[in-house]
Amino acid sequence: MSDTTAAPAPGRAATPVASGAVGPSDPDQPVRPRRVTITVEGCGSATATTEERVLVALERAQGFGQLRGLPRKLPVGCRRGGCGICRARVLDGEYRITPMSRAHVSAADEAEGVVLACAIYAQSDLTLRLETPSLGKAKGPSAN
Repeated sequence: MSDTTAAPAPGRAATPVASGAVGPSDPDQPVRPRRVTITVEGCGSATATTEERVLVALERAQGFGQLRGLPRKLPVGCRRGGCGICRARVLDGEYRITPMSRAHVSAADEAEGVVLACAIYAQSDLTLRLETPSLGKAKGPSAN
């Protein structure tokens, strides 16, 4: 099992996190997923495990009516870090990150806590803000 680094929210130090859930250091001991809370700024919260993609937990919570503050359906696209539809900014908490498209999240963005919700696993309670990109070009004089 290789180690990766949990991307910190702005102002937090990076923490080494194993590629599985944080658990006992003895490889013969089973690792049990922990429950965490994911709060979407101004929208509500969801529960998840440390082995579940944040986007999956948010979709489930929306289906159960727990994210009532969302102005529309949760933005979902490819579900594997390629399309950028589920762009979010982590405001607080630790997470494990998997590969995502640099076309949608630059290294500088990532250093500031910008991620794709489909490409992260919460390792502690998280607070995030959805930053869905505009889909398509605006037309007419108000396009600025």
